[in-house]
Amino acid sequence: MKYLLYLLFATFFYSCHQADQKVMDEARSEINGPYFGLTASEQAQMFAEGIVSREFQELNAVFHPNGKEFYFTIADAQRTYYVIMQYTMDDTGIWDGPHVASFSGQYADADPYITSDGSALYYISRRPIDITSSSSKDFDIWKVEREGDDWGDPQRLPEVINTDQNEFYVSAIDNGSIFFSSRREGGLGGGDIYEARPVDGSYVVENLGPAINTNVGEGDPYVSPDGNMIIFFSGGREDDLGRGDLYISFKKDGEWQTAKNLGKQINSDQFEYCPMLSPDGKYFFWTSYKASNLDNPRRYDYDSYIDRLSQADNGMGNVYWIDAKVLEQYR
Repeated sequence: MKYLLYLLFATFFYSCHQADQKVMDEARSEINGPYFGLTASEQAQMFAEGIVSREFQELNAVFHPNGKEFYFTIADAQRTYYVIMQYTMDDTGIWDGPHVASFSGQYADADPYITSDGSALYYISRRPIDITSSSSKDFDIWKVEREGDDWGDPQRLPEVINTDQNEFYVSAIDNGSIFFSSRREGGLGGGDIYEARPVDGSYVVENLGPAINTNVGEGDPYVSPDGNMIIFFSGGREDDLGRGDLYISFKKDGEWQTAKNLGKQINSDQFEYCPMLSPDGKYFFWTSYKASNLDNPRRYDYDSYIDRLSQADNGMGNVYWIDAKVLEQYR
């Protein structure tokens, strides 16, 4: 009897899984081509709902310059563990995935960034410093270099960049500078944004200063490949619209200008972070925890409540995008 019940349950579970897989396969076949066959407008919208943005905690949105690879991160409910995912577009325009990126899945990994020439991918990880270690440490910045159609072995950046504190969110620009956020000693607040400039085979690390950093904490710096625009997260400023907003600054005469809030067109009364521009400069991506109202005047039953929580706009965090033209008003 127990075996029969198990068999019935297994058959039911398998059938449900097959049905879910069929829905996903059909969605993939309908969403194809560059940017999953989608186009952003000048109104913020969820990116690739049901394909990238689902009922989980999705963050990051990174396209390879070849336009055929897309990377994002899925976190656990408490945002303590992260795995980097990858979609790959074939020659017919169909996107395959998601699957775990070749360099991820063993330790907590997040915040991928691909250089403008596509030759290297930077990310943060709690992986051990070397193969003799058995446990991971705090988040450090790592790099994988392109080897054919995939990535090579992870390489940890030098200790002038990685410290005994967490280092987060990387931008590696065309002149060789690396931007990141850290809570290291000597900062202006709870976390600051730094630039590591290449000098004589090493790096000189400098705080970006009060035009960018404040005493409330900053992080998640996206810096344009030419080094003249930065978009970052800050939480707790006087003009904050919610639990944390995105800010923008442009460099003029070699100096960063005082950062401006990106306003209600992008920010909400919830948490916005993880900014990223597409390689062609057409689209701006970020992650938001905004959600549709969960109230139900007709009252939930169990099935309807689970169905509602299984929808993408459940407040767990999704990838959003918008036409990058909206950023020009802040120059």
